[in-house]
Amino acid sequence: MRFIVAAVLFVGAMVCLITGIGEQTLWKSPAAHKISLVLDSKRPLTVIEHSALTKFPGNPIVTASGETKAQIGVGRNTDVAAWIGKNPHSLITAQGATKGKPLVAKDVSGYGTAANPFGSDLWRSDVSKAKSASMRVNVANQASVIVSSNGLDSAPQNLLISWPIPQDLSQSRFLIIAGLVLLLLSVLLNWRAWYTMRRDRGPRRRTPRAPQGPRTRRRKSQIVVPGKGRRSARYGKVAWSGLKLAGVGLAVSVSVSGCTTIGVNVASSSPTPTLNAAKLAPPVVTEKQAKKIISRIGSAVAAGDARHKVNLLLARVDGPALAARASHYTLEAASSKVKPLKGLNLDKFSLILPAASHEWPRTVMAVVSGAAKTDLPTMLVLQQQSPRSQYKLWYAIGMLPKVQTPEVPVTSIGAIPVGPSSVFLKLSPQSLPNAFGDLIDKGQTSIGAPLFDVTNDEFYKQVALSLANQQGNLNNGVIKVTHDLGNPNVLSLSTANSGALVAVYLSDTYVIKPSKATQAVQVTGDEKLMLGAAGSTAGIRSVYGTMLLFYVPAISSNDKIITLGATQVLISVRSL
Repeated sequence: MRFIVAAVLFVGAMVCLITGIGEQTLWKSPAAHKISLVLDSKRPLTVIEHSALTKFPGNPIVTASGETKAQIGVGRNTDVAAWIGKNPHSLITAQGATKGKPLVAKDVSGYGTAANPFGSDLWRSDVSKAKSASMRVNVANQASVIVSSNGLDSAPQNLLISWPIPQDLSQSRFLIIAGLVLLLLSVLLNWRAWYTMRRDRGPRRRTPRAPQGPRTRRRKSQIVVPGKGRRSARYGKVAWSGLKLAGVGLAVSVSVSGCTTIGVNVASSSPTPTLNAAKLAPPVVTEKQAKKIISRIGSAVAAGDARHKVNLLLARVDGPALAARASHYTLEAASSKVKPLKGLNLDKFSLILPAASHEWPRTVMAVVSGAAKTDLPTMLVLQQQSPRSQYKLWYAIGMLPKVQTPEVPVTSIGAIPVGPSSVFLKLSPQSLPNAFGDLIDKGQTSIGAPLFDVTNDEFYKQVALSLANQQGNLNNGVIKVTHDLGNPNVLSLSTANSGALVAVYLSDTYVIKPSKATQAVQVTGDEKLMLGAAGSTAGIRSVYGTMLLFYVPAISSNDKIITLGATQVLISVRSL
């Protein structure tokens, strides 16, 4: 009996092992779907559309090979099209493809200005290598690929798009392990049966029969008793063997079926919910893309701060942020006692808020933590003017203490851009400088005072107190202060409650004249350094620039305007 069970286990083990090994060798699916293309065209740019990248499921690996250099960039299909514009290029698409030709290459004529696409802020990721480059493309969010050499010469003509096929080897591994276990049990049971047989088969000697008494004849009984002869015993053994064979057959069927069962994916009967929401504009950058852009800006700022040269900032800094740093470089050149500006700490981001838009200019806001634990965070406001231009830092605003930033949309959704003259807010963004300046001058008697909440506004308190003290202590002179919009480029993004975060530039001009011709206006500190003198008999004109960040609620809201951040710098000082 043990030999039969061992044989059954051996057969089951072989079935499991053959099935498991076969799934990993003979019956294994191909490692990837591959489409190879050799382009006849020598266009400087090649675009692989989103439809071509999604020909098969999964994220493909794009490989480009050429004679000199190979560059690959990945961006949203609309962004790739915007960067190319009217430039001639080759287009690879799945539209119009046939069974024998899964992808179609088309030549698109044009007359646009040639340029190198590598390093553009539009690309989520890009790579450049000599002769051959490869990149795994995340096809999410309508991704497309742009291939080039340098934007002027012919783009690499040999392309390979490969979609790796995921291999699930867990079932085959289970079968192999089960087969090995059954094989081991078969060997052990076979050895046990052999050992028992050898042990039970001992030497058999005939022993003399004991003396028997005289036989007595018994009367025939009327009760029929089953016989105990050879034939009866044989019939009994046959019946018992049949039962045992039936049990063995059941064991074989259970063992074999347990080893060869293959999992089948059963479709769910419940329908998959679909979203019928209206299509919204996508965020202009991803979180990873925004961090890469800000890192590039941080490198340019660090280079400019190290050498105190404005020309090193021009590629990545513009507007009020550029004016603030240029002014500080002037002060550092005038005196070695001037403390250097704090660099941008890009180790930790507490907020990344991109605009949700297809159009240009585009805005991105990000809050980075201070370099030290005691330093307050900084709001960085970036803008990209056109598809082929890079993002530049327009505002670097220090956040104020004890203020609560309103809720904003998540990075993956983005915020709707708000125009500078929007009428859906408590106050239009471009009107904020004049209204806030009037509040500084007049306090609570200002006409716009009810719109602002200055309870925790430390900047307002300091500036208003300084102006009041200056006006009160100026006995032999006349001071005139004006507050204007310092730069027309007001950048605003909507919040979750239909309000807006507004970055604006306030220009404060202080004109101080002496009351008498025999008197002079004296200056100290940074004003003295920038003027190059201790004062002037004609008077002094000082200009301060303040980068401000406001939260402006919706016009229907009961909330008030809150100052979230402020950075003030001395821009210029001159004699009248």
